[in-house]
Amino acid sequence: MSPRRQRRKRNTRTIARIPEQSLQERVLELAAPLFERLGADPAPQAVRTTIELAIAFWNAKSEESKIWGTSKAKELNDLQRKMTGKKASVENAQAFELLTERWREKEFAYDPRLVGEWSLEVGDDGGPRLSCAMELPDGVEAEIPPPIEKRVAIGGTFLDETSIRLTGTPGTVALLSFPLQHHQATLSDDGSVTVHTKMPTVVALLAEGVLPPIGGAPVGLTVHGKRIDAMVLSEIRCDADRGTNDIAILFFKPA
Repeated sequence: MSPRRQRRKRNTRTIARIPEQSLQERVLELAAPLFERLGADPAPQAVRTTIELAIAFWNAKSEESKIWGTSKAKELNDLQRKMTGKKASVENAQAFELLTERWREKEFAYDPRLVGEWSLEVGDDGGPRLSCAMELPDGVEAEIPPPIEKRVAIGGTFLDETSIRLTGTPGTVALLSFPLQHHQATLSDDGSVTVHTKMPTVVALLAEGVLPPIGGAPVGLTVHGKRIDAMVLSEIRCDADRGTNDIAILFFKPA
């Protein structure tokens, strides 16, 4: 049991898991609502301006976050005044609101990466092709993920990366996650899969819509490095044999 990503004390370091999704993909996800406003055939300069704004917002919000250490709010405050102040256009004010909502919706605050040097190409279809260099906040070190052959994923989400918020001291954020050894899966000859994991992990997956209900839509699994598509959750049990009733057993069958 490992509470992670807590507010860092002075002269300490934080080890952060780097999301599997690339930084450029995350930035483009953040910018998606702004691209929708540009229409089907945006001008290259409009695409570049949108990316510049998304990156400025990303870095400012990351620096302002208390998750990774001391909050540095100046960049975000300056950007907010520029985009929403008395002299700002309605379009810029709306853009700031869209970015703020998107940031909250996608929980980008839990991504420790900052955007360093970046380059952009605009394809013939007007689509952006972004490349970003990753930087990390002071005092934050990247955690190298374990080999995929030892991990279990449901719906593209690795169980050892799944977390749920803990109650704690006001002004701090702590997430509860469970390391690799708490997530195991067995692939049977008939194609069924049995997953043993922690109850808080299952609750988080259900709440986030990653794990469908029993008999619900098919979901993909990753077991022993193998991708298994179209599996249906058929049953959930509580493993009473462990004595603490905190182990969940998930049974999946081919759709």
